[in-house]
Amino acid sequence: MAHSFYERYVLKFKKPWLVAVALFIFFCAWQAATLPVVTSTDAIIPRDNLWHFYEKFRAQFGADDGIAVVIHAKENIFTPSTLAYIQELTSAFEEINEVESVLSLTNVEDVKGGEEIFSVEPLVGEEIPKDPKILAQIRERARKNPLIYENLVSKDFLTTMILLRTAYQGEDLNFENRLLHKVEKVLAEHPLPDGLEIHLAGWPVVNVNMAAYMNKDLMIFVPGCFVLLCFLVYAFLHSWRAVLGAGLIINLSLLAAMASLNLVGGALSPMTSILAPLTMALALSDVIHVATSYFKLPEGRRSISQVVAETWVPCFLTSLTTAIGFASLMVSRVPSIREFGGAAALAMFAEYFLTFTLFAFLLPWIAKGRFRIGFNKGIINPLVDSYPWWAKKVLIVFVFVFVVSLSIADHIKVDTNVIDFFHHSTPVYQDVIFVDRHLGGAQTIEISLKNPKGDFLDPALLKKIDEVASWLEKHPMFSKVVSPAEFFKLMNRAFHNEDPKFFSVPESRELLAQYLLLYGGTELEHFLNEDQNWARISARTPEHSSVEINKAVKELSQELQKVFAGTGVEFSITGKTYLVNRTADDIVNSQVESLLTAAFLIFGIMFLVLRSFKMGILAIPSNVFPLVANFGFMALAGIPLNTSTATISAVAIGIAVDDTIHFLVRYRRNRKGEDPINAVRTTLRQKGTAVLTTSLALVAAFLVLGVSKFIPTVQFGMLCALVIGLALLADMLLLPALIYVGRKIF
Repeated sequence: MAHSFYERYVLKFKKPWLVAVALFIFFCAWQAATLPVVTSTDAIIPRDNLWHFYEKFRAQFGADDGIAVVIHAKENIFTPSTLAYIQELTSAFEEINEVESVLSLTNVEDVKGGEEIFSVEPLVGEEIPKDPKILAQIRERARKNPLIYENLVSKDFLTTMILLRTAYQGEDLNFENRLLHKVEKVLAEHPLPDGLEIHLAGWPVVNVNMAAYMNKDLMIFVPGCFVLLCFLVYAFLHSWRAVLGAGLIINLSLLAAMASLNLVGGALSPMTSILAPLTMALALSDVIHVATSYFKLPEGRRSISQVVAETWVPCFLTSLTTAIGFASLMVSRVPSIREFGGAAALAMFAEYFLTFTLFAFLLPWIAKGRFRIGFNKGIINPLVDSYPWWAKKVLIVFVFVFVVSLSIADHIKVDTNVIDFFHHSTPVYQDVIFVDRHLGGAQTIEISLKNPKGDFLDPALLKKIDEVASWLEKHPMFSKVVSPAEFFKLMNRAFHNEDPKFFSVPESRELLAQYLLLYGGTELEHFLNEDQNWARISARTPEHSSVEINKAVKELSQELQKVFAGTGVEFSITGKTYLVNRTADDIVNSQVESLLTAAFLIFGIMFLVLRSFKMGILAIPSNVFPLVANFGFMALAGIPLNTSTATISAVAIGIAVDDTIHFLVRYRRNRKGEDPINAVRTTLRQKGTAVLTTSLALVAAFLVLGVSKFIPTVQFGMLCALVIGLALLADMLLLPALIYVGRKIF
């Protein structure tokens, strides 16, 4: 039926179909050309109520994900040349459109007081003093000011931070990239004085470096993967024409994948960059199966329609099950994972369309050249000839590995550490660690406090804010905390002739209101709104582990509940760091749903296609084994479940099942005329070479990811290669072993 349908409706109208293919390619090229590039971790944060609240919070108090330009001196920050350099940079950074405000030693507010004196003025001012005594006095004032000491300047006065608060831009995907390039340009235009060194940290720095490594990876992945796949085609078929035909389909499938990513509303990002080598390798799978079937026909009886009749069902099923594995990721709450899953699923159908139109049409031209199917003598024939001698031995080994892997799988650590995504030798990693050690980090946990029935010019409430700030500073995970209470404590001390005994929250509302009226600075507006009914506490942390951060956030939530119980104050924990780490855990947890969805649909389809409950059951062990063994390996190697490795299971089960389908569909046909042992031998001879080649192509494509400078990409590539390799062993060894042991049933 498929034979006549293809001849009647496809081969007969080859030219119209080629026009359709050309239009499809043109459409894909147009979509791929307009594919946006994302350089922000905002792409992984779900657009839920917490995100929308964070947007309002950031619009009110300013961005918490700014850039920290950290200057380190060998001897002392408080020298005329260093302060002059800081002042120059501060002025230059203020001219950047993407910067809302700049906070540095030269413009940070210092609250001064004395007899009938109260003023809020810059710590250093426009004129940089040269007198060592005056510089020593400024340094002492910095030490006494908690908003400066161990905040903008380190305890040893060797390190200082220039904080660039970004201008709120909403969904501007290229914002951070523009900002960082402008910051780097300013630094290049202001040569560093002798004895100083610069370090950059903050979310924009991390995000843009992620994107930079992604771009470098793609420059290696795409050509590297292409060369490897073409080499495998030649090694398998020994035909340059086949290499050209396969290369064409691989490249067009890549184009279709990028177009699909744009169509689902996605963008090129560190999480979606693996789509390129993945699609290229999977495109080769159908090409190999179709070419093998065609070349194995006698020379005078080769027919495109006959080959299509033999291969379209198993190839369609493999494309469908792989697409289901990808599509299962669309249950995730994370936008970039949903987009990756949807794009990859669409790409599977695109490569299937291209294989059974364009590549099928090229088969007669390819067959005119020289070709020879390889691998048979060296690998497949010895395997077939010795079957079933090795069956029971193989089964024992697989059961042992399965049991051991299952027993240690629960030791896998669930953790995402963004900074550990970079190799420790990279500048971005070293800069972030430097800032963590010397200034307590550049990322913060933010606390929003709202008083809908009043304001925070209530001494009792302000003391409670101070109580939370004190709790945070005592917590081992937090380094420096800033709250509105600090400002009023400084003003209270200044009003009492700088007496340290008065560094406390004033006891009367009237005094608080008077201080606020006399306060002439702007820094407080980042922590208390104009109506004084919305306050912010900002706690800096050097911690990057999602496990530790989420644990501390849980403790913080309990503390806030206790402190503000019965006050009517509404509190929320927010901030970029909180949302990213919360999302990281969501990614891991949602993969259970994705894996179950994929497994249910894929195995359900296999039961229907094989039209046999026994055959459906037979397919399960060879596809469950690679996943369990992968988890066992992760536990042994100490590889955590994170935003990258958590997606492997749902993706891998869709890919690994492909060769199982090809094997069982052919075995089922052969079983009608042969006993189980001979049917397995025939199936291995017929499909073993193609299964081996397609699996090697996938393993090679994933191994290419190992050259990445981005550790999650390396982990994803290595683990996927492991899963595909294990799936190959399961299909070539475990499946035949199970058939032999259950030969009376199967």
